[in-house]
Amino acid sequence: MEIQALYPVVLIRVLTSSKSTGRSTEIVHLSEILSNPSISKDLLSPYSRNQDGCFQGIFASGDHLLQNLILVREHLYPLEIQFSIGIGEVKTPINSVMATQIEGKSIDNAIYGLSRAPKSGNYLIMHGFSKTLERLMNPSMELLWSSTRNWNLNRLKILNYKLQGYSETKISQLLQISERAIYKNIADAKLGHWKDLILAVEENISRVLKPYQ
Repeated sequence: MEIQALYPVVLIRVLTSSKSTGRSTEIVHLSEILSNPSISKDLLSPYSRNQDGCFQGIFASGDHLLQNLILVREHLYPLEIQFSIGIGEVKTPINSVMATQIEGKSIDNAIYGLSRAPKSGNYLIMHGFSKTLERLMNPSMELLWSSTRNWNLNRLKILNYKLQGYSETKISQLLQISERAIYKNIADAKLGHWKDLILAVEENISRVLKPYQ
């Protein structure tokens, strides 16, 4: 019996800002940001807006999955963003240019996860793995996401730069703030621990998916 390939599919819902100048303008702006090469390069099928007004994309594995979502958070700051990761098969042909159409258990699981999101606030959940694995990984991701809700933009940038391997000295130059401030942010928010947790969760996702790819 042929093994069905499993993929992580991400659904992104951006909550409408009360200060928005116009829904259509905001959608164009979001589409431009999500098609930025720094974001789209991580995906097997880059983000595209679906008929429900959410953005959807397909990853090949867990590699750079959470890192990508945190980068999206940075680029869309200060908007509230809700993410749902669905694991499962993709029945439609995978479009390497844009994820215009996705069918299969992966998108069904992502839709289910997003249906459980609160009406407001940043949110992240994953659905489609075994219940045992989800009980291990979802609390870790929720803890990470809840801890970042009140972060300022610089702190998100510092975490992203650390995930990309930049030194504190280089980050200081890029953000044009003192190296002491960089170290203080890292210590206060325990960014080193968050970096390790993000990489560990991504590695676990890839390890579980590997036999199905």
